[in-house]
Amino acid sequence: MTKEEIIKQTTWDEDGIGSMAVFVKLFEKELPVSLFAEDYSDPQVSDKMVEALNDVINLSLEELPKVKQLLWEECLFSFQVADYGVTQMEGETLLAAQLREFEISNEEDAFSKSRIETIQVHYENDEFAGRYAEIKVESAANNYISLIVKDGHIVDFDDDGTHLGWFDEDPQYAKKKRDKFLIE
Repeated sequence: MTKEEIIKQTTWDEDGIGSMAVFVKLFEKELPVSLFAEDYSDPQVSDKMVEALNDVINLSLEELPKVKQLLWEECLFSFQVADYGVTQMEGETLLAAQLREFEISNEEDAFSKSRIETIQVHYENDEFAGRYAEIKVESAANNYISLIVKDGHIVDFDDDGTHLGWFDEDPQYAKKKRDKFLIE
């Protein structure tokens, strides 16, 4: 999409948040988009915001295995660090019990039970070395997370509200943070 097409299709609210929808090839569906402008009184779309949105629109089907792997990883992590109140069967670990209860046993299940919700692109993009967008997902483990798109590729996931600048330093920033948490 060109900058002009994005501007024409975007409706801005009083908080400087632009709304529109785009078709995302990777998910084969239209998704709502939220554009966060720097100046809410005079919202603008920067060139880097345009590039980041186009990165999401043009994600290839080759990224789908990565999405599935990340959503599976999110389930495993969530079920290891939180107790969802599931009753364990004799000899069953908490992780196994929660996977059983949620009927999730692999990447396909984690993907099919997750809901791809929306895309967000922020003006802060202009401050970072990389181009970023977030694909917001209601995960199969009932968490609201962000799939991080950096320079046209899905690199990781993190909690909603993550600081994208961390991924400039290391595209696997959140994964390393999760791994460290599980070790401690």
